[in-house]
Amino acid sequence: MSKPVAVDGAADGLAAWRVALASLLIVFCGMGIEYLLWTSVKTISDDMDWSRGTTSAAYALEMIGTGVGGILMGRLCDKIGALPVVLIGAMMIPAGALTLTHVTQPWQFCLVFGLMIGFLGNATLFAPLITTATRWFERYRGLAVAVVASGQGLAGFIWPTVFDVLIADYGWRGALFIYGCFAMVAMPPLVILLKGNPPGWSAMQAERVSDDRSAFRMGSLSENVPHALLCAAILCCCIAMAMPLVHIASHARDIGYTSSDGALLLTWIMGSSFIGRLGMGAFADRIGGLQAMLIGSGMQALGILILAPFDNFAVLLLGATVFGLGFGGLVPMYAVALRSIYPAKGLGWRVGVIFLFGATGMAMGGQLAGSMFDWTGTYRWAFLIGFAFNVVNLFLIVTVMTLRGRPQPLVGTTA
Repeated sequence: MSKPVAVDGAADGLAAWRVALASLLIVFCGMGIEYLLWTSVKTISDDMDWSRGTTSAAYALEMIGTGVGGILMGRLCDKIGALPVVLIGAMMIPAGALTLTHVTQPWQFCLVFGLMIGFLGNATLFAPLITTATRWFERYRGLAVAVVASGQGLAGFIWPTVFDVLIADYGWRGALFIYGCFAMVAMPPLVILLKGNPPGWSAMQAERVSDDRSAFRMGSLSENVPHALLCAAILCCCIAMAMPLVHIASHARDIGYTSSDGALLLTWIMGSSFIGRLGMGAFADRIGGLQAMLIGSGMQALGILILAPFDNFAVLLLGATVFGLGFGGLVPMYAVALRSIYPAKGLGWRVGVIFLFGATGMAMGGQLAGSMFDWTGTYRWAFLIGFAFNVVNLFLIVTVMTLRGRPQPLVGTTA
C-alpha cells in the first residue's frame, strides 16, 4: 500500500488564514511571560534586592537566546516545517515559567530566561511563524505577516493588566505559576492547527534533498548588502524600541504614578501596536515593505521623543499611542521586505538572522536603559539615546530603499 502524499495548500486560502490566526494566538500565549517581566522589573528588583540592571539582564539574555535560537529554528523550519519546531516552544515556555517560581539567585533567573524562555522558547515562535506566513500568502502577504506579529500586540494589550492584578494578589511568583499553567494547557492544541504544507513546499523540499546546501546559500556580496543593511537597521530600531517597552511601567512609578498607571501605559502601547501592525500590514501590500518600515520608524521616533521629557499623564498616553502605532507596524515589515528581495527557499535562516539582530538590539536597549537608571536615577536620558539610535535606523532604511529603487507592492511576488 502506497504512502499518502501530503498536498500543498493554496495561497491565500482558508488553510492559510487558519495558520495565520493560530500563529497569532500562539504568539499571544508565548509572549505573555515577557510582559510579566516588563510590568514587574521594579517589583522583582525590590523583592529580591537586585539592581534594575540585574533584573534587566534576564530580559537581555532572553533576547539573545531568542535571536541565536531563531537562526537555528528558522533553518530547522526550512527543513521540517513549522509545526514540530513551534511545539518545542509550546512545551518549554510553560516549563520555564514554572521553573522561575523556584529561583533564588540572579544567575538562576537569567539562565531560565535565556535558555528555556529564549533559546528553546520564543526562538521557536516568532521567526518560524513569520517565515511560514510569508510562504502561505501572496496577495495578502503583508497583512498576514502583520496578523501573526500582532499576537505580540494583543499580548501586550491584555497581559500587563492581568499580571498587575495577579502580582498584587499572589506576588510575582504566583503570577508566574498561574501563567505557566495557562500556557501549558493552551499552547499545544493551537500548534496542531499549523498542520499542512504551504504552496510550493513539496517542490522546495525536493530541491533541498537534491542539494541541501542551497537552503543555506549565502550568495554574492552584492546580493547580501540589503540583508546586511536591514540587520543593522533592526539592531538600531530595537535598541530604541526596548527602552520604553521594558521600562515604561517602572518609569511611570518613578515619576509619581501607581503601578496600575504604569501597566496602563504599557497596555496602551501594545494596544496601539496591535492596530499599527494590522494597518501597516495592509498598507504594505499596496506600497511595499520598505516604505511601510520608513513610516513605522518615523512614528516610533516621534513617540520616544514625546515620552522622554514629559510627566503629564495625558501627554504620556499620547506618546505611548504614537510609539505603539510606530513600533507595531515596523517590526513585521522586515520579514515582508526580505520576502520581496529574496526567494522563499532558504528564507527561514535570513529571517532568523534578521531577528537575531533585532533580539540583540532589544537586549542591548533593555539592559542599557536599566544600567543608565542605576547611574542617573532616571530613564529620560536613556529614552533620548534611544531616539538617536532610531534616527540611524531611518537613515539605513532610506539607504536600502535607494539601493533597491522605488519599492514595489508585494502583490504577485514570485518565489
